[in-house]
This record gives sequence, C-alpha cells and structure tokens, in this order.
Amino acid sequence: MNKQFIITVLVSLFSVNAAAVTVHLDVSETPELAEWGKQAKELVEQWYQRTVNLMPTEGFLAPSEIKLKIKKADGGVAWTVGPNITVASSWAEKHPEDIGCVYHEMVHVIQSYKGYTSAKAPGWLVEGIADYMRWAIYEGKPQKWFPPVNKPQGYKTGYQVTGGFLLWLESGQCPGIVKKLNTAIRKGTYEDELFEKEAGKPLDALWVDYLKARKTPPKDNKKKV
Repeated sequence: MNKQFIITVLVSLFSVNAAAVTVHLDVSETPELAEWGKQAKELVEQWYQRTVNLMPTEGFLAPSEIKLKIKKADGGVAWTVGPNITVASSWAEKHPEDIGCVYHEMVHVIQSYKGYTSAKAPGWLVEGIADYMRWAIYEGKPQKWFPPVNKPQGYKTGYQVTGGFLLWLESGQCPGIVKKLNTAIRKGTYEDELFEKEAGKPLDALWVDYLKARKTPPKDNKKKV
C-alpha cells in the first residue's frame, strides 16, 4: 500500500480522540438489545470525527447529532435517512457480531449526498465508498479479502466489490481519489470522467486493469537464498 496514503490515514484517524457528535439511542421497541445498541452508540462516538476527517469537503459540516434506533423488524439490515440510522432487530439478533453495519450507515450520515442513485450520485459508488470506509478503514481488511466480479463494468456491483476497486486505486493507482469522489458527489459535480482525470484512464479501462491485478499474485521482494 502507498506509504503516503498510510501516513495520511493514520494522521487523520488519530488527530481527534473524541467524537464531535451527539448520539441519541432509541431501543424503546427492543429493550432486549440495549447492550448491542450501547456498543453501536459507542462505535459512532469513537469513529465519527475520525471518519469525518477522512472525508472532508471545504465548507461542509457533517451533522452534529445522530439518532440511532434499533427497530423491531423481521427483515432488512440497516438504513439511513438524513442523520437517522435504523437497524433491524432481527439482523442484530441473528448477527450480533456485525456491529460494523452501523459504521457503514454512519458513513452515509457523513456523506450527506443529495440525489441518491442519480447520475451525480450513482448508487454503486455511494455504497462502494461506504463499504470502502467500513471494510478497508474500520475493519482493516486487506485487498485479497474484497470479492472481485470478473465481468465488464463489475464496479457497478457496489458495496464490497466497488470498495475493493477503490482500495486498489487508493493503494497505488490514484491515492486520494476517494476524497475527491466524495467531494464531487457532495457538490453535485460528479461524472465518470473524474476517474480518467485523476487516474489517467477511463473507468472501464481501470476496471480491466484491476481485474488483471487481482489475478496476479503479489511480488515477493524477499531474496531467495
């Protein structure tokens, strides 16, 4: 991974120790999940400002209050509307270890994008950025963990697939591109051509290069004796 990128991430993560956010936890429908909710609340408090630092846009202020509700529901995982995060009780009960789903939703609060799924805020990229932040930054997963999809324009799959593509770009092809993509979507100026402008190749060509890179094992720089 690019050394400068690692330094930038570390400085951003640890420049602020406390969250500049107030989290209102609501477990009124699910008192049995109060402890899980407490852990989720603490996650947001500990990681909110750190993540804001990694996703800056000049003149942008992230919401200072978040409502986190564990809703009595039999389906779904979690969703976000504005500064309101909702987690389905059935998911928390069946997957208590998946506290990271709250981090993904927290990223959506910080993104504060308008026109979700529009050409200026394509859903695959919105979700891809959120999963890049969750799995690469918060969970610390290596490149090989991310699932590639071997098909043209597979980057449009979103979530972990797009997150892995963004990690590859950040790690060498175009460090800092997530920050620029984030700002462009926030300002409503995003176009696919931004990838070519920043990384030197059209989006589809970058995806082909990514798939080729994923098929090639990493080089062993250790000298053989």
